[in-house]
Amino acid sequence: MSSEVSAREIGMRPHLKASHYSLWLMPTGEVRQRLAATILALSRQYAAPAFEPHVTLAGGIVGPARQVVAKMAELAKRIPPFTVRLTEVDFLDEYFRCLFVRVAPTPPIMKANQVARAVFSLEKQPAFMPHLSLLYADLPSGVKGGIAASLGRRFKLEFKVSDLHLYLIKDEVAAWRRTARFGLGLPSTFPWD
Repeated sequence: MSSEVSAREIGMRPHLKASHYSLWLMPTGEVRQRLAATILALSRQYAAPAFEPHVTLAGGIVGPARQVVAKMAELAKRIPPFTVRLTEVDFLDEYFRCLFVRVAPTPPIMKANQVARAVFSLEKQPAFMPHLSLLYADLPSGVKGGIAASLGRRFKLEFKVSDLHLYLIKDEVAAWRRTARFGLGLPSTFPWD
């Protein structure tokens, strides 16, 4: 099966039904540039949307903007800076997790998600699977497997997270906008035991 797929075969994602906010952890510097180049190349090859490289710490956050930003500021104070480790390329039969890199579920990232769930009352959301998406699309499994193989399954990269970004998620991916950014608190904020 060819890894080239036309835009008609992909079936572009319809507009999202409701606006919400997401908390993102974003790489910087050389790691950001490398991931952004990969995302852009894949988006062009598969007629898919391009987006900023990020790990979603928590999503589906709803509420008035001022209230969400205030809770985010509280959350950022409670999370010390930490390192995100990317591990291996994988894929699912989901538009937003079409092709992604798994993130090592280290105590710092899992605790950060747990605190975010508590602050934003998101306890009923599905279990957290930290990852960094590389492609948003509807593609056959064989095509995704071919892309993963061409990228190399092992994806050993890491980046330091020192900021928490709030994105407004609405309509198409191109309409997503960062609405706030806060530096993370001091390492002594809470232990990672």
